[in-house]
Amino acid sequence: MSSITATEVGTFFLSLIVPIATGIVAAGFTAYFALNRFYREKWWEKKFVAYNSVLDNLFEINEIYKAASLYYEKEWIAQNNDNYSFPEDNVDWDKFHQIKAQLLRMYAFSPISLSLASRTLLKSFFEADKEAERRTFEDGEHDFRIYDSMSSKIEEIIEAIVRDAESELKFK
Repeated sequence: MSSITATEVGTFFLSLIVPIATGIVAAGFTAYFALNRFYREKWWEKKFVAYNSVLDNLFEINEIYKAASLYYEKEWIAQNNDNYSFPEDNVDWDKFHQIKAQLLRMYAFSPISLSLASRTLLKSFFEADKEAERRTFEDGEHDFRIYDSMSSKIEEIIEAIVRDAESELKFK
């Protein structure tokens, strides 16, 4: 009968410990990198949804501004010309205010999901909208001119946010 030496026992346990330790370390690194990638992809998706929602709402508001400009221009022509009748279509201001409220909520959450540039652009929209209201009610400027200028302003904001989204979401 042969006796087992301490060296043999040490070698046996060492041959077990090294692969187990290597497996644990490899599993830890794999889990870390996988979770990190998952987190980045989820964050990218959330940012994409945020940019997409902002742009959708801005497009809808732009369509309302265009419709309002056309409507009030027709109304102005009808008031100043006997040969024209008042337009029958109307502007959906309720929808406008609902979309504007959604944009305001998105602006409130923008530090989480949008870049500083996009937040600034949204803020410039709200400031321009407030100024348009002032020009309409205080200065008495024609509605259709104001809504046409707001439509142009929105188009500039949309283009700038699209460029920002491309950069933020690394589409280029």
